[in-house]
Amino acid sequence: MADDLVVRTLALQQEGGRPFVLSVCDLIGMVREDTLAIRRAVDDVGADVVIASTHTHSGPDTIGLWGPEPATRGVDEDHLAAVRGAAESSIRAAFAALRPAVVRVATTTVHGVIENFRDPEILDEQVGVLALDRPDGSAIATLVNAPVHPEVLDGDSTLISPDMAGACCRAVERVRGGVGIWASADLGGMQSPATGPRTTAEVERKGVLVADAALDAIGRSTPLDDPAVRFRGAEVDLPMWNPMFRMGLKAGILRGALREDGGITTDVGVLDIGPARMAFWPGEVLPELGMASKLRLDSPYPFLIGLANDELGYILPPDQFKEPADWEDPGERYEESMSVGPETASRLQAAIDQLLD
Repeated sequence: MADDLVVRTLALQQEGGRPFVLSVCDLIGMVREDTLAIRRAVDDVGADVVIASTHTHSGPDTIGLWGPEPATRGVDEDHLAAVRGAAESSIRAAFAALRPAVVRVATTTVHGVIENFRDPEILDEQVGVLALDRPDGSAIATLVNAPVHPEVLDGDSTLISPDMAGACCRAVERVRGGVGIWASADLGGMQSPATGPRTTAEVERKGVLVADAALDAIGRSTPLDDPAVRFRGAEVDLPMWNPMFRMGLKAGILRGALREDGGITTDVGVLDIGPARMAFWPGEVLPELGMASKLRLDSPYPFLIGLANDELGYILPPDQFKEPADWEDPGERYEESMSVGPETASRLQAAIDQLLD
């Protein structure tokens, strides 16, 4: 084992008193049925809850797609139940620890860490940072929002690790104290760590580079005069276009249910913290879509939280979606083969736009 997988939770008090909670798990992802189970378990807290995942590739299967053979669900259900319990405990602890805070936000860019291996000329290197401190200046939490797969370790590795997401959080905690939280942004298509060694030392180096950029940016920021918090969310119905996902759902390899019309339901959300604004997307957003979505937030401090309350796979711009000739061997159409369908992006963005309005 390289490092523990953990869940890190941030709780905020909204205008009107209702809490908002963001929990981020060191997992490949969690489908909506599991995040709904966590939200139901903490319903008595009376909070708006978002459960996201870092998307580390060095952890167990929590989706079902990577079983010992294609027709077998790959999830250890006891482990997944333990993850849900850990998330519930983390949410309750964060809620119980709510205290007055000084809030700062910043955005910056990090160079030499991220490559887009699908479309190299399209690259998002923007990192968002949210810092919360006690009135005495000691750190409560630091959220780092980075648009990259935390997958420095390659597919042959058998190490359990949060990968560069964990390295970034540890580096932030060493410098600032408090709790470091990594939330992945538009990492789709394939925004991955730049070419380099696939070693634990490189995990640490790349994680520290992101942390250093975030710490420098937040160190130059000033406290928000009015960090009012407001969340709104919405359910979105999507057509399930992907035939492999349909078969997986019907066979029980994937957890979930198709509606009578053959579609599925998922979530989106928007959170304001003073002038900062976060959009919550239920999957892996491609960078051109992610950068456009952040511009639509009309905020000097735009955040995009991916894999939020669901893991729909890749979310592609509609004009890029091309059906694989062979779904079982999609080749360069791999992202399409791991996507719900060509209407996903436009429907999700329309729902987020409606929340903005």
